[in-house]
Amino acid sequence: MSVVVAIVRFTLGFVAAALTAGAVQALFVTGADLLALDGARLESLGFLALLAATQSAVFALPFAVLAAFVAAWLPIRSRLFFVASGVLIALAGFSAQYVSEAGAQTIYNSYALAAYVTSGLAAGLMYVLVAVPKKPKPAA
Repeated sequence: MSVVVAIVRFTLGFVAAALTAGAVQALFVTGADLLALDGARLESLGFLALLAATQSAVFALPFAVLAAFVAAWLPIRSRLFFVASGVLIALAGFSAQYVSEAGAQTIYNSYALAAYVTSGLAAGLMYVLVAVPKKPKPAA
């Protein structure tokens, strides 16, 4: 039964982390335009967030499964481990995007790097909040 619970926790945590990463990426794209959002722009921002979340999930799934297996194998419950895993997965995505580009225009700039690192940080934190079991308080 605990294996089923662990799989459900991982799945819910991964979906929440991917949606969070997509939302952060979309917010970085809109920038200061957030101040003038109406219904149609908010809808397109949500759609952009879902597209970015899908791309993030497709890329991050094998790495997230590996991090979850390591955490289960070594019984790691540290928030720092999962947040660092999120940042490392985001940096791997940034690197993969950079390596796959051709031409003079590249993603290699500080704003794009900040967007990836921030989305990885937010995704790792969201995973911790949703999927990592809380430590039981010691009996007094």
